Amino acid sequence: MNKKNQISLIKEFVSSEVDNILFNQVNDEVIIFYLGVIKHYANNQDIKITNDIYAENTLNDGDLFGTKKIQTFSIVNAKKLDTILDVRTKKVIFTDYKNYKRLNSKFISINGYKFETDIHFFIRNELNIHNEELLDFCKSNPALLFSETSKFLINNNLYSSEPSLIDDKNHILNIRKSIFENKRNNFNIKSLYQSIKKEAEYKKLSFLTY
Repeated sequence: MNKKNQISLIKEFVSSEVDNILFNQVNDEVIIFYLGVIKHYANNQDIKITNDIYAENTLNDGDLFGTKKIQTFSIVNAKKLDTILDVRTKKVIFTDYKNYKRLNSKFISINGYKFETDIHFFIRNELNIHNEELLDFCKSNPALLFSETSKFLINNNLYSSEPSLIDDKNHILNIRKSIFENKRNNFNIKSLYQSIKKEAEYKKLSFLTY
């Protein structure tokens, strides 16, 4: 449908009055990358992004205080997907490739399989970072793009993505995956809280080592 750069499409969607943007979900790591991009642009405009991506039944149509909001969903059931797309609220929807192909001519659509191209554009053009080591690392670890680029921007002279540091990042990624799996499967609130708390504590300790 669109020939424009996908990152530019996401940026325009966040600030527009358009209700829906559709992503084909490749895996959890790629979802985390695109959610990070959406949050990056939303934060610049004081727009709230919901984090309950797998809670299909929490769709709401507004806020008593007029807070700008974008809801996020992961839906593969075609009937539920069509129903939610018809609701007049601003939404980010991740779905499988079958639904993506069925609907990508009707909505702003982002092909998740092009994530490496999008990572390249975002790092170079949006963050203005020109470091090949960082770029290669983020393409191999899309879920870690924002933690890695933050580290680079704080102290780019000492930046390194050596294997020993990758082990630390993979530990954080495993925690994030457990958070996604918890939301997707049984939504155990106690387990979810512990995972989020563990990630925050580990990132704080890891940051102090740099």
